[in-house]
Amino acid sequence: MTLKWGNLTNAERAEYMRLQMSPSGYYDRSGYLPDDVGECEACGNPMLGSGMCKSCYARYKELRDKLEQ
Repeated sequence: MTLKWGNLTNAERAEYMRLQMSPSGYYDRSGYLPDDVGECEACGNPMLGSGMCKSCYARYKELRDKLEQ
């Protein structure tokens, strides 16, 4: 599938790449969090589980859908 980068503004492109390239484990897990709580890979906010939080994933999906139009 070809991505249409022209569908995104420069700011949206930067945001998409930041979300896509967010390194796993970039934020060190805080010792103050319970064992079943991790931190979002994109923004570092506490969340249950691992990966991206719901708001970061929703924004990533929104930008990805816009790229694929």
